[in-house]
Amino acid sequence: MEKENPFILSVYAGPKYFCNRIQESAKMISAIKNRRNLTLISYRRMGKSGLIKHVFHQLRNEKGLKLFYVDIMDTADLSGFVDLMAKEIIGKVNSRSMRLIKKFGDIVKSLRPKISIDPLTGNPEIEISVQHDIAPEQSLSEIFSYLKKQDKQVIIAFDEFQQITAYPEKNIEALLRKNIQQLSNTNFIFSGSQKHLLLSIFSDYGRPFYHSSELLYLGKIDKESYKQFILTNFKKSKRNIELPSLELIMKHTQTHTFYVQYLCNKLYGLPIKNITNKVVTDALLNILEENEVVYYNYKKLLTSLQFRFLEAVAKEGGVSKPTSKGFIGKYRLGTPSSVKTALTALINKEMVYQAENEIKVYDVFFAKWLERRNIP
Repeated sequence: MEKENPFILSVYAGPKYFCNRIQESAKMISAIKNRRNLTLISYRRMGKSGLIKHVFHQLRNEKGLKLFYVDIMDTADLSGFVDLMAKEIIGKVNSRSMRLIKKFGDIVKSLRPKISIDPLTGNPEIEISVQHDIAPEQSLSEIFSYLKKQDKQVIIAFDEFQQITAYPEKNIEALLRKNIQQLSNTNFIFSGSQKHLLLSIFSDYGRPFYHSSELLYLGKIDKESYKQFILTNFKKSKRNIELPSLELIMKHTQTHTFYVQYLCNKLYGLPIKNITNKVVTDALLNILEENEVVYYNYKKLLTSLQFRFLEAVAKEGGVSKPTSKGFIGKYRLGTPSSVKTALTALINKEMVYQAENEIKVYDVFFAKWLERRNIP
């Protein structure tokens, strides 16, 4: 029977499919056990959500600890935030204790719990409905009051926390900070992929969350550890992957977690027992071809200058001085001011990012596709 593909692309599937992150896991566990808030920052698709779930998996059997993961990326305002908190936190905390469920309504006036019995387990379940005629600020305060009364340490991970800066309400940070400060039994992991926004929230003097959380930057997985992880998983299914081919995978994917996983997932799914450089290159070209419609759509969504700037950055493999005369002249990009405007727009669209002292294209495979194009 064919072994399950070990290179998972989406949800966390357990420790045997998880590579490294030993030091980062230890730091997060230390923060949790010592009741410190922590802010986890990484580029998109580097594995921050998987890391949080991996740490939660390790702590799942700890007595006196309740763990909740809440991804707020798709919320648009405070009401959406409250709805999600009610569903992901209040709807699950203490759901097996009927006595505490019945007390719920005495504390949280703006939320209505509907109690039902799971037909398989016999355990009571809560379905939360939010009364939208009541101000979301009141509902939020009541949710935090409910958390305050829990007899366990509660850990809440808010993923893509920078999303709160896009809410139309102007006092979100102050409102959240005020409620959070009232909790002695609850700590938070604030996670996100927009570094500049998260740093502003937690490092700008005068903002409500200033110095309220320790920072943890999530970089790339150690290359040698990743290569060993790949090699081991191919060997388990009696497949051989040549050492130069491992290096080529790292080169093509820039050791960026998602793209390593994606390429290896494709390679593992091939009916080939010996993975060579040619097999790796062919698999990459196939991925680029599959995504070509998406890449051409990017071109439609961007201005001509923005797209040409992306092409130029991709062909350079990154650029440290995007407004320099040499770079602009080589790719006929116009004036420094227009390039600066294009760069700002692309950063806001998360099409490019600044890594150390270089501007790079965010999507590694898109960059490969751009790199292969002939600029007219």
